[in-house]
Amino acid sequence: MNKKTLLIYILVILFLIIVTSLFSLTHGLLEISIIDAVKILLRKVSYVDNTVLVIKYIRFPRIVVSCIAGSGLAASGCVFQSILKNPLADSFTLGISAGSVFGVAVALISGIEFSSVGFLTIPIFAFLGAMISVLIVYFIGIYKDFNSNKMILSGVFVNYIFSSIVILMFILSPINNVQFAFGWLIGSLSQFDEKLIPYIAFIVLLGIIILSLLGNIINVLSLDESKIKTLGINVEKNVKFFFIITSFITATTVSLCGIIGFIGFLIPNMVKKIVGNNNQILIPSCAFTGAFFLLLSDTLSRIIFTSILIPVGVITNIIGGFFFLFLQFFRSKKNIL
Repeated sequence: MNKKTLLIYILVILFLIIVTSLFSLTHGLLEISIIDAVKILLRKVSYVDNTVLVIKYIRFPRIVVSCIAGSGLAASGCVFQSILKNPLADSFTLGISAGSVFGVAVALISGIEFSSVGFLTIPIFAFLGAMISVLIVYFIGIYKDFNSNKMILSGVFVNYIFSSIVILMFILSPINNVQFAFGWLIGSLSQFDEKLIPYIAFIVLLGIIILSLLGNIINVLSLDESKIKTLGINVEKNVKFFFIITSFITATTVSLCGIIGFIGFLIPNMVKKIVGNNNQILIPSCAFTGAFFLLLSDTLSRIIFTSILIPVGVITNIIGGFFFLFLQFFRSKKNIL
């Protein structure tokens, strides 16, 4: 794909994000006109009523968080699929998201808070939990001989183990709130800490920029082992580096909205059909598309059943599950698994 076509693609996605954002701002239990919504965002109103509160403290923050999380998860999934050479690889199937939620649960239940960082304690614990998952899955994957399928299979079981531990922790804790645990495990945009948004946005944006700039190295890592050796690339060192960056992005998004599955799997598989496999182009394209997809999913979760709060992870899991079945049904003779 040339630069002109890429620019057109990104502009189309940005247009869709703007349109969906305006629709999300104005629709729900409380119907609001576009003019009123824009005036509130631009601080052109001097009064404070339910409309202002809904826009400023509920709908607009959800839009921002959905774009942050969607872009981070999609970009991370793109990198995982490239370096592991497996279209099923993403932070969800590798167990990294579940490890992050485990870290969040430890921080919430124990009440630990580092005085020097305060509310950033949860993202820190999320990253520590993610690294525990990464260490388990990575070392199982490279044991005796590297195998991405073995790594993903290990990640699936790590996912189940950590998810079960999180539920057990919440049941046995003074919080005793399984529904709260469910929100973290299925993915929800209803229980995030607004103070984290600017910090998480900076981390995710910086991570995506770094990954995009290093796209050529990721391209090399996606080649056959024999070709990589001729180029003098240290595979193990680079794979570890990209695992850390993508895990950090995943952990920060999980600390905002819990586990939102299938975005890292679904978006890269779709976008690479449009823009190709060059990661310098593919990663930013996935980031923009992931932002739009999660924003659209969250809008649908609020609009379809206005009287019931549907976690956005339910929508992404349904769409991602059907896409996986579609992919399996129409795949080529070369097996994915």
